[in-house]
Amino acid sequence: MENMSGDNSGASNLNPLPKPAPWTVQAWWFVTSLGHRPDAGETLPISYFPSQETHLYKHSTEKDAFRGGRGSVTLIRYTDTPIGSYDELSIAPGEFTNPFGQQSHRVTRAYVSSLEAVVNGRHNWGFPRELAEFVFTPSLEIPDACEVRVYPATAFSPIEYSSSPCFAALIKPISWLPAIPTSLSHFPRVKLCQPPLESSPEPSFDGLVRNTKWHMLDCSDAQGRAKPFRCEGLLPPLEEVPSPGLHPTPPSKRKRLADGVGFPAVDAYSVGIHWINMSMTLPQAVPLATL
Repeated sequence: MENMSGDNSGASNLNPLPKPAPWTVQAWWFVTSLGHRPDAGETLPISYFPSQETHLYKHSTEKDAFRGGRGSVTLIRYTDTPIGSYDELSIAPGEFTNPFGQQSHRVTRAYVSSLEAVVNGRHNWGFPRELAEFVFTPSLEIPDACEVRVYPATAFSPIEYSSSPCFAALIKPISWLPAIPTSLSHFPRVKLCQPPLESSPEPSFDGLVRNTKWHMLDCSDAQGRAKPFRCEGLLPPLEEVPSPGLHPTPPSKRKRLADGVGFPAVDAYSVGIHWINMSMTLPQAVPLATL
């Protein structure tokens, strides 16, 4: 994979007309799973949510809203879409209750590499997208492996990015296993129910447009060739924090996938699925209610 990231280096003054769904897209898709059953009263840390999304945070952290179960961290390189190529990193930590019946999955944080993708994701599907720079570089130590780092935007006139990544991973293909044709229809159906989103004070600069409705969508229409991959974090372990007691718990020496601020410090599985040349449909979401 080549080094590629979104080109948003100049000053931003965005006012694009959203491209309505459905979208038919081509992509490379890396997904690794999470598994967690929350204790009674447990809520997700604030790093799972963009700071401005108070409705998303409220609906996702109220009592017994988070039900846990199968979740995912997803990295997608869209190569052909109605708005051109772009990259996306997102997390859907598991299932949540919602006002419309059956519990469903929910994307709680997402970064994309173009402002057009920010606007369209928020407008069409209620995804809480934010802008970031994606940097892909070949590993100097492991053949065919790739390092990916994601740097959140910190300013928009002109656009500037954080000097430290919120997410950094080494993606290692399992070369001795072939890619086999497969479809998401062979897996349990994934339905997303996304809460309303709020606007920033300057959406024409940062793309953070408002969406007043809940949105339900089915994300099962995808097919391509898939093979497993291994991933590991590239961020340094947390420093040891002194604690009282004779036998403090030693800090983990395992490198981290995320910083726990711009992206949640999840303990994802080290093996995931790499979908190669995937063809998928991002459907028109069903708007359910206003605020």
